[in-house]
Amino acid sequence: MNIDEYIPVIIALVGSAGLWGFLSTKAKFTHEKAMKDNETRVQFSDTLRIQVDALSKENKDLHTKVEHLLQEMAHVRAELAESRATIKHLEEMLRNK
Repeated sequence: MNIDEYIPVIIALVGSAGLWGFLSTKAKFTHEKAMKDNETRVQFSDTLRIQVDALSKENKDLHTKVEHLLQEMAHVRAELAESRATIKHLEEMLRNK
């Protein structure tokens, strides 16, 4: 057998080994990129979850403060109404004298 007969087979084997190496490397990089993207998404989700928890706590605190201020306003309105009634009573007493 002549070496010229084996050259196409050798070239095909070397070419397929090169192609296999290229495809393996490409698959490896694709997998690594997907894993990195997934890790980035997980970090982003964790950050969002922390921010939502903080905003939820802040919202509850503000709601509590608003309720407290509304109670204070109701108390002030009651005192104002009482003061107006007292003033009207005193005015009536002065007019009657």
